[in-house]
Amino acid sequence: MLNESDKLNILKRIDFIQIELNDLDEYKKLTYEVYNTDRITRRNVERIIENISNALIDISKIIIANENIHIPNSYREIILKLGEIETIDEELAKSIAEIDRLRNVLAHQYLDIKWSYVKTFITDKINDVYKFIDAVNKYVEM
Repeated sequence: MLNESDKLNILKRIDFIQIELNDLDEYKKLTYEVYNTDRITRRNVERIIENISNALIDISKIIIANENIHIPNSYREIILKLGEIETIDEELAKSIAEIDRLRNVLAHQYLDIKWSYVKTFITDKINDVYKFIDAVNKYVEM
């Protein structure tokens, strides 16, 4: 059972993710040409995705700490742990855990590699973020 402080911290992060998702909605039809040539758009999209990723990880850490389980060393393992403890579906945990790879790609890779991950996030992974939020909201209500 979550204490009130942890509930508020999770809900605050969910609200933040919702705002970021709303902002990302503006870029649903983003093309590689625009991504490649418009630095401001590229920076905005990458930053939004990074913010969402960080908030997902923060929520995961709060839940794992609440369950009195050792927090794994990697962000990927942290999210996968939510599937193991059945806070979220294991397949969803695997999909969300891939977002950690996206964070690394955004920081270290070339535009064409970044673009494939960004496009996948905008078109596919975003649905998993909404599923994650729904599952966490159910967890918070318990």
